[in-house]
Amino acid sequence: MVTSLEKSIYNKWLATSRSRLNKPFKLRKKWDGFDEREEYLYLKKLANLFNRHHNIDIDEFFTAPYTVYQDNTPHPLKFYTTMRAIKCYEIHMTKKLKITTKELRQKLKQKTS
Repeated sequence: MVTSLEKSIYNKWLATSRSRLNKPFKLRKKWDGFDEREEYLYLKKLANLFNRHHNIDIDEFFTAPYTVYQDNTPHPLKFYTTMRAIKCYEIHMTKKLKITTKELRQKLKQKTS
């Protein structure tokens, strides 16, 4: 069964990936049988990541690879479950906030405390 957080994560990923390609999109409303798809495993992993790390901004997390790599190549949901995606988020946030990686990590630790 797909939780509301997982639905939200999937729709944010869908919106970001499609809008970066200047393509139209419709948010998924029907979730029947979705838990049998391969993407569901990655969605579970992402939900677990966001549950453990409340300091990660989900919108920024999905936007990060597009700003770091400066391209519009679509990134599948599987990509966001890798350390490479987390590193992209870290680079993106340091550029956005204009701080060092060390300062970002301290700031993120303070948010969780």
